[in-house]
Amino acid sequence: MERDPAVVGKQQQTDNCSHTLDDGSSSDTMLWPAKSSESLGEFAGLLDAVLRPAEMSGRSRKACLQHMMDQLPGPVHNRIMALKHNQMQQIKISEHFYREVFELEKRYYLHCVELFDSRRLIVEGSVEPPPMEPSWSEEADELVEELKASKEFQQLVEFMPQMPYNAVGVPRFWLSIFRNVLLLSNMVESHDEPLLECLADLRISYEPAAYTIQFLFTPNSYLDDSSLLLTKKYFLQHQADPDYPFTFEGPEIVSCEGCHIHWRTGSNLTLQANALPRESFFNFFSPPQPLELSLVDEKTDTLLTNDFEVGFLLRTQIVPKAVLYYTGDLVDSTSEALHDSASSETSEAETKTESVSSSFSFG
Repeated sequence: MERDPAVVGKQQQTDNCSHTLDDGSSSDTMLWPAKSSESLGEFAGLLDAVLRPAEMSGRSRKACLQHMMDQLPGPVHNRIMALKHNQMQQIKISEHFYREVFELEKRYYLHCVELFDSRRLIVEGSVEPPPMEPSWSEEADELVEELKASKEFQQLVEFMPQMPYNAVGVPRFWLSIFRNVLLLSNMVESHDEPLLECLADLRISYEPAAYTIQFLFTPNSYLDDSSLLLTKKYFLQHQADPDYPFTFEGPEIVSCEGCHIHWRTGSNLTLQANALPRESFFNFFSPPQPLELSLVDEKTDTLLTNDFEVGFLLRTQIVPKAVLYYTGDLVDSTSEALHDSASSETSEAETKTESVSSSFSFG
């Protein structure tokens, strides 16, 4: 999850030993047993926890290990300090590595531009490709085939819209992708769909420490002709945060900026009829702009975190692999995790004789 490391680091900085552990007990008791403890079994359990910190909650583990480091003999402590200096040098090397990776991404994106041009022409119906056969393996997924044969799936099929044979290009291509990916679908309201049907293309433009997602629309009754190209820019930090250097795992999105949308009169999808704000995908182009990220409130932090995730997803997955999300060859991991979690929570109540069709999800 890409977010400002200063926000994460500040939260980590406030961690202490007085936290609840995974088993519900207090970390104070967990780490420092009272002298009055009479149960040998309890004492053995506490000792076992200290010897195996991995079984503690994250915060308690951190408190315990930091306390242990403070108690090390001077010479050993100095050796650990030398190892952390080595780690800092490794982080510097990693910074250089990730800068080069980003440069490679920019370079190879340019190699794909011609293919993206072809994709757009096919989607909008300007080019009719010749009949083709797959040049890749299309081995069927047995579980998917079983689900497709289920009664519940057959009922679902009855509600699937049918595309006319004489359809031009691939109608609703990008809107369908947005509806197929949970993170994006959650942003789209029903009143957004007519305009998103006019989304003709998504592209990326790169800068040394930023990238911009370009949304190109065909002429429509919502956007003024001067606003057919909407943009969202994301700024990257390629170096470790000096306050929390050991949290560095690569470049992070640290801020973003949208663009002004010129709506046709009475067609602003982000406003209700009484001019009050309402939920809309197009609020994506008006992100919150805090003066200091480390001081944002929880709601704004959540909005920005979600926004950064969307920007990362669009750049790394949706734009380069759009057709695979349209066809279902790729499914987003977020929705998979939610369905897996729901399945595991209900599995104990299911009987062993339950058919595979009953596990089909309509979510």
